Amino acid sequence: MSLFEDASLVMIPSGYKAGKVYSIKPSNGDGDFDFTRASAATRVNEQGLIEKERGNLLTYSNDFSNAAWSKTRITITGGQADKDGGTDAFLLNSTATAQSSVIIQYYVSSDVATRSVYAKAGSVNFIALFTTNNQSAYFDLSNGTIGTTTSGIIYAKIESAGNGWYRCSIAVNNEDNIYIFLSQSNGSTSTNTGDNIYIQDAQLEEGLVARDYIETTTTAVYEGITDNVPRLDYTDASCPALKLEPQRTNLVTQSEYFDDAAWTKQTGVTIVPNSATSPDGYQNADLLYSTTGANKRIYQTAAISSGASYTFSVFAKSAGKDFVFFVDIDNVQNTIWFNLSNGTFSTPVEGTATMVDYGNGWYRCSLTTTSTSTTGFSYFGVSDTSGSVTFTESGTDGVLFYGAQLEAGYLTSYIPTYGTSVTFASDSCTKTGASDLIGQTEGTLFVEASALSNEPTNKRISLSDGTNANRVTLNFALDVIGFVVVVNNVASVSTAHTISPNINHKIAFAYKENDFVAYIDGTQVITDTSGSTFSGALNSFRFSDGQAGVSLFAGNTKQTLLFKTRLSNEELEALTQV
Repeated sequence: MSLFEDASLVMIPSGYKAGKVYSIKPSNGDGDFDFTRASAATRVNEQGLIEKERGNLLTYSNDFSNAAWSKTRITITGGQADKDGGTDAFLLNSTATAQSSVIIQYYVSSDVATRSVYAKAGSVNFIALFTTNNQSAYFDLSNGTIGTTTSGIIYAKIESAGNGWYRCSIAVNNEDNIYIFLSQSNGSTSTNTGDNIYIQDAQLEEGLVARDYIETTTTAVYEGITDNVPRLDYTDASCPALKLEPQRTNLVTQSEYFDDAAWTKQTGVTIVPNSATSPDGYQNADLLYSTTGANKRIYQTAAISSGASYTFSVFAKSAGKDFVFFVDIDNVQNTIWFNLSNGTFSTPVEGTATMVDYGNGWYRCSLTTTSTSTTGFSYFGVSDTSGSVTFTESGTDGVLFYGAQLEAGYLTSYIPTYGTSVTFASDSCTKTGASDLIGQTEGTLFVEASALSNEPTNKRISLSDGTNANRVTLNFALDVIGFVVVVNNVASVSTAHTISPNINHKIAFAYKENDFVAYIDGTQVITDTSGSTFSGALNSFRFSDGQAGVSLFAGNTKQTLLFKTRLSNEELEALTQV
């Protein structure tokens, strides 16, 4: 009989829904884990792209006759032929001469946001998208070109959707509402009675680009990695791992829009928004280059705590220049250089650095240092060579950037921000009512996982009675894993072994009265021949301490198995073999 068949519980991350991570054994759902996270999050999906929460903030996004849309000198007729071959489009018809005809949905926004709508020419060829303060762009529906745009528009785009339909979009910052005007000509909103166009599927969303359309009715709708959706992450493999992370705040207020005033630029620095495809698969990476030579850098400040560890990170890709440099959190000359041509980096004077390959030339570069002040700098620039901050002007040669982040502690998943700092809540994963699946007088706990941090904070995986009084615990801290058994509040076994942090390990801990053993990656690492076990006390499997919400595990878990017997040493060696 195989070890899989012997197991009482097998959780290999594959199936999930909001609030639940499915186990493949038992197959009746008795082994499924409850999952919570009181916020959105991001992950790396099957395509290797960063996946975020997506949302359409409008209501009645394709019902323009609804009262949610205010109409001025216009009539709305539904049931029109749409872009998809159905009849879900609407005809907008002007009822006045030499005046503006417009529909509006009111929305208060203080962030970078994109407004979009699908449109097709009727008797007139132009549509205009406006905001409250008259930031605007005109779109020619006869040939798919962009007309007049105002200085307040970060980015305007028109994309063909086939059969004469186009998706028109504008990205703006700190602007309210979405205005959709009919127009006879570029730069003018004037229309005559009977002028008309067709529209379908409006959307207002955070960020610099229009993403896949989401239908709404009475409320905004969100998709992707929303509240309580588990993250099956594909960062380093074709098979996913369950990603669990602690609460984190991105102190950078504009993580993707580097041309915003929140970023202070060196004289001569030019930022071109939405210049290329970013690691999330959309055209929202910014190009940084310079029209003058010398030191070219930008920075943003944030309030921090003196004496605490912080990590600054940003995604970067060469666009003619190969070197990015960081200055440490206190804006002192602890400078480190990242080589985007080969994925190497220099050694920081203080702290640690990482450089993670995200494919297609993109790297996530990070520097972790300890603050000595209460003002932190997210500080980076572009240079010609390692060890020098000199920038030699060469046309538009520069570096593409995306996803800046400043956070307390070690590096975690990307947290997008569009005008204010954002906090992602901690992940929690627990299976309760599991006494029939957990060995009591004897058993084996197996996990294949990597603890994400080499910080001293305890990160635990436990079998327990819901408290710390009776538990079997794997305790990850720094570069050590502890193996602990507590019976009736008394430590029965407590021993530890050194491991490499941030690396995937196969770990098995078998327990039986006076017979305890642990294997890591096919090697026996500890034994203990003195200690007691339980008698019907254990009923919970937690990615935390024995009690909920304490010492939450932070890391990636590829599989977990439980056995109601103490496996033999030969079986443990085979189970953990790499």
